[in-house]
Amino acid sequence: MIAKTSVGGSFGGALAYGAGERESVAEKPKPSQLLGASNLLSRDPAGMAREMQAVADGSRCKTPVWHTSLSWPKGQELDERKLRQAAAEYCVGIGADPRRHQVAIYQHFDKAHPHLHIYINRVPLDGGPALDTSHNYARNVKVCEQIRQKLGFAELPKERQSLRDHDLKKQSTREYVAETLRTALETTNVVSVNDLRDELEKKGVESIFKYDSQARLVGCSFRYNQVAVKGTEVGYKAAQVAGRLQRNEQAQDQSQAAWDALFSGYAAASAVKEAEKMDELLKGYSQAAAQEQQRSQKTELAPKSEEIKQQPKQSRGPKL
Repeated sequence: MIAKTSVGGSFGGALAYGAGERESVAEKPKPSQLLGASNLLSRDPAGMAREMQAVADGSRCKTPVWHTSLSWPKGQELDERKLRQAAAEYCVGIGADPRRHQVAIYQHFDKAHPHLHIYINRVPLDGGPALDTSHNYARNVKVCEQIRQKLGFAELPKERQSLRDHDLKKQSTREYVAETLRTALETTNVVSVNDLRDELEKKGVESIFKYDSQARLVGCSFRYNQVAVKGTEVGYKAAQVAGRLQRNEQAQDQSQAAWDALFSGYAAASAVKEAEKMDELLKGYSQAAAQEQQRSQKTELAPKSEEIKQQPKQSRGPKL
């Protein structure tokens, strides 16, 4: 029994794949069946996705989708009851008790060996912390071995157990680099390869980027804890890294443009207010000057009136 796990942000796409729905008109639907679901009223992929997303929206978790495929060797006899039991044991083993988490389980029939897909909402119904994703590979190996022994599944051939992918140190490094790289690329001020390199160095991850003759990014690799991994091993091709950096730069430009527009608006409003203040000030000055002129005119007329009052009356001669 082998488990492979990935996390993501879209319940719709994940459950559509589990249900075997076509991604394009050219593709044929994959034969599958829903083996079970917990804490979900819907039984169609779109409905279950909406219910899961509604719970996830109440948290800060950006990657609430946990997707694990469980596979058994060709020839392993498994009925639906055993498959459901294995899926339930797996959920409990990795810390996603089906009584607290929303879970959907699909069995696929497109390959010769038995396999199923488990979709878990990392955000629990009771509002607790999201399901931990650290050291997924090591945890999967441990949980699968426990389930194998408990349910009596066939042991993996020795050559399968000694594959390079079973190097726990390398897998742990892959997971750390993948999470660190994802976090760095989601930082909007990381808009260039140099910015990304500096951000990764803060977390102890070395990075090497390769360019073609036209200065296009064509390759990337990383090193952590003396273990080297390629970008493709952690889910990031060079084109994906370049595309994300470009989107960050565009977002930063748009943010700056929005700020500039806002500042210009404030500046224009301030200019209008200043002009209005100046107009009022000048108007006040004009009114004060007019009042002063009126007072001056009154002052000039006042002495003449007094002089007229104080002039002696001309005496008239005696009457004849």
